[in-house]
Amino acid sequence: MKRKTVYFAALTMSVAVLTAGCSIGGKNIRITTGLSDSDLFKIDGSKFSVSDALMYLTTEKNVYEESFGTDIWDKSIGDTTFENYVKDSVKDRCARIKTLNLLAKEKKLQLSEAEKEKAANASQKYFSALSEEEKTYLGVTDADVTKAYEEYLLANKVYEEIVKGINPEISDADAKVIRVQSIYQKTYMMDNEGNRIEYTQEEKQEAKKNIDGALEQIKNGSDFVEIATKNTDAGQIEYQFGKGEMIEEFEKVAFALKEGEVSDVIETPDGYYIIKCISDYLAEETQKNKEAMVLKAKNEAFRQVYDPFVNELSSEFNDKAWEKIRLADMTNIKVDDFFACIEN
Repeated sequence: MKRKTVYFAALTMSVAVLTAGCSIGGKNIRITTGLSDSDLFKIDGSKFSVSDALMYLTTEKNVYEESFGTDIWDKSIGDTTFENYVKDSVKDRCARIKTLNLLAKEKKLQLSEAEKEKAANASQKYFSALSEEEKTYLGVTDADVTKAYEEYLLANKVYEEIVKGINPEISDADAKVIRVQSIYQKTYMMDNEGNRIEYTQEEKQEAKKNIDGALEQIKNGSDFVEIATKNTDAGQIEYQFGKGEMIEEFEKVAFALKEGEVSDVIETPDGYYIIKCISDYLAEETQKNKEAMVLKAKNEAFRQVYDPFVNELSSEFNDKAWEKIRLADMTNIKVDDFFACIEN
């Protein structure tokens, strides 16, 4: 099974996490006995079932196991396990879908007949590929799967409806991505508690002397990478970036260089730099950055509508039902990719 990339802009938004002790919007989530074992959560009276969540979760489980193996789930990622990381991600996505469906209802948005047919076709493809064991494990019918696809499509539709007029003109100059190499001599250090300590004047002079020496060697014909490798305090030499991603003094000089040019020594609050321009315009990366900037503008406009709506919602989550699900136990569950079925 190969995972296809699915673009669902609304679900990339960072919203309040639907977990016990946290909140979605301004009202606390309550662990409740009012939800049955088959219900995962309820947002303003609208329920999302465990079976619905399992369709998303089993897809993620198979994708990750294909890439990293079946023994990944107990491994650490930050301060949690990989299993909890994936489950939390799926739980968040489910909460967003349900919330966006509630927003669609408020805005009186519905799926067209063609969109309903698309959901039905995806459901038929997904459901018919399930083994009897998988159908029993998921606890879903064809109608359940169709409803899940309809909610997925409607969540996307409400997002697109809100942002349809947002299409900012972004120039290549604004979105331009470049690639450079650099040499860095720092003028500060971090102590064991993470506090920044500035170098003494003598230490700064020594750093400046070192980088001046490196620049002199480069001007005399020495290879930039060779000199950088011996003289940089950074963990890498080469960088690719757009505007607003690097320290101001570094960025200003970097974007003024032409391909092959080497800067003089640049002084910044963090230390001294020498920059060599490798490419002053990366066409493919610039186009991707332009698309990302448009998406950011759309998401900002969407949040102006979405956030006030979320802040009025109340939620309940069935912690016990979710804790019972273990990804390592799904040894015979090899379901099709839920998202690929709707895209094909």
